[in-house]
Amino acid sequence: MLVGITAGPKFCQQVTYITLTHDPRILQIDTCRAYHSGPGVIIEVDIVMDPMSTLRDTHDVSQALQDKLELLPGVERCYIHCDFETEHKPEHRKKVL
Repeated sequence: MLVGITAGPKFCQQVTYITLTHDPRILQIDTCRAYHSGPGVIIEVDIVMDPMSTLRDTHDVSQALQDKLELLPGVERCYIHCDFETEHKPEHRKKVL
């Protein structure tokens, strides 16, 4: 597969389902991306948790989800980003002012 090509819709649905059912402390999914990196797939998921959650809780939920998603066949790497809201501007700017 070509690098950067989006993974199939069924795979993305599977990632979304696993994320939503992973832990009740995950309130929402902000973004879910899966794209090819050669023969493997890279996953990026932005989850929303309660702003009053402890750092330990957000870390543990995120790490456990990352570990679970990296066990899916063909997954090269998974990145989990945790936030407390969805009303922000994109955080990954290509140009820093």
